[in-house]
Amino acid sequence: AKKVGTPYVEDSVFAKNFHRDFSKKLGIKVRPGDVDYINVIAVVEKEREWKASLSREEKKRLAAQRKVAREENKERYGYAVVDGERMELANYVAEPNSIFMGRGEHPMRGSWKEGPREEDIVLNLSPDGSKPQGNWKEIVWEPELIWIARWQDKLSGKMKYVWFSDSSDIKQRKDIEKFDKAKAFRRNLSRVQKHILENLDSEDLKRRKIATVCYLIDKLKIRVGDEKDPDEADTVGASTLRKEHVKINGNCTVTFNFLGKDSVPHIFTTELPENVIRNLREFSANVEATLFGGVRSQHVSGFLDEVMTGLSAKVFRTLYASDAVKAKLKKTRVKLEEPVYIKRYVATMANLEAAKVCNHKRTIPKTWKASLEKKKDRLKVLKERAKLAQAKLKKKAKDTQNKHVKRLEKQEERLRTAVEKLEDTERQLEERKQQGKNFEVIKKRIRSKRETVAKQRQRIKELKVKHEERMKKLRQSMENRRQRDKAAVEKMKLKVELQGETRDYNLTTSLKSYIDPRIYYEWGKKVQYDWKLYYPKTLQKKFSWVDNQENKING
Repeated sequence: AKKVGTPYVEDSVFAKNFHRDFSKKLGIKVRPGDVDYINVIAVVEKEREWKASLSREEKKRLAAQRKVAREENKERYGYAVVDGERMELANYVAEPNSIFMGRGEHPMRGSWKEGPREEDIVLNLSPDGSKPQGNWKEIVWEPELIWIARWQDKLSGKMKYVWFSDSSDIKQRKDIEKFDKAKAFRRNLSRVQKHILENLDSEDLKRRKIATVCYLIDKLKIRVGDEKDPDEADTVGASTLRKEHVKINGNCTVTFNFLGKDSVPHIFTTELPENVIRNLREFSANVEATLFGGVRSQHVSGFLDEVMTGLSAKVFRTLYASDAVKAKLKKTRVKLEEPVYIKRYVATMANLEAAKVCNHKRTIPKTWKASLEKKKDRLKVLKERAKLAQAKLKKKAKDTQNKHVKRLEKQEERLRTAVEKLEDTERQLEERKQQGKNFEVIKKRIRSKRETVAKQRQRIKELKVKHEERMKKLRQSMENRRQRDKAAVEKMKLKVELQGETRDYNLTTSLKSYIDPRIYYEWGKKVQYDWKLYYPKTLQKKFSWVDNQENKING
């Protein structure tokens, strides 16, 4: 009922799987269209209306209650002690019963996914540890492994695990090892590529197949491809390509068209060497299954291990994603004094390069267009607001100037009057002197009038100084507002541009799993930008080790 109005309801496979499992629960055969869900939908709608009707204070109160409950549960269940050290767990809550939504064209979408019970769960605890109450399936002690609990998913048959948090010391050491392996691979890249090229013409068919798979992994930056289960969506990688996924064009180019992990389309045409094309043509002749039958990820790892110990196909993507970011950051000039939002934009565009390398495509969100239009509208408002603000400040400056001119004219008129009176009195003094009359009284009057003139001149001087100060402040206000509005407009322009550039790319996957965070750390030091301003809080915790100077990137 909660999916009414979504594509899931119209999905025939989703509906078929749902009603199949629904029938099992009901004990009767139910087909799509047999059940009237109107009463259930009414309950869901009523709940939505209730949530929508809550006041802001009530929503805050309920959110606070949920937060307290989460924190209490995390404190009780969210940690494990390893060698005396308390470490955070990542996923300490087992999946509840739910409808399996799936990704892309997953054949099991819509099926009922039953969550585990206590009797399904195996715990990994040391013999001297306290055993939690419960009817557990088993309690084992495997100290060389880093899982805390595990169970078999009842729908897919896959094993599910409770692991340590990405911010735990154990997981952080693995991250450092992963990125260090990519750095070591960079130093050995030419040797590895030479090894691949030499074996493209091997007389041994299997080695030729493995070398071709490795070439495609290196050239196309794609996964091996045999990580999926048979009942998952028809997604492939280098080793599981089939004839229909490859089209040899005849002009030294090959077009690939297949679904990668998470049903992401991989469609591109690329130029390939003659021996690679020859191999693809040979392997695709008279085959019904995969082009590289018999080649699995362990064969690829074994082949690569001949040149560099511990090298696997996954390291290729880590290296190329990290190199893409590093190259983009180096190419883009950033001044130290530039604002934070400019540096963040540059960091995001570098992240986008990694997402493109890894082909981390995503379905464009339904809200994307509306969100973009909202940003564009906001940009228009900011531009108009900036224009109005400058006009208002200019008018204020003009009005202030006009008022000053009027005040100044009045004061200067008073000064002229005072000067005229002084001059008139001085003439009277000269006349008295010529007539031999007493002029002491006039001399006092002259002193008084001279003081009046001096005061008036001082008043005019102060008026001009105050006006200049006032105009200086106004000009500064205009400039400050102009700069502030310019920054706001520029910031929103970049947001609009970024939303357009990243509309069908998922940047988080590469940022979390493929990009060496030390690249952003080192770049940030050069341009005075804290790498934590780009990484979300969860990834800041995951990569907190980058602040250790011993781990700084050198390559």
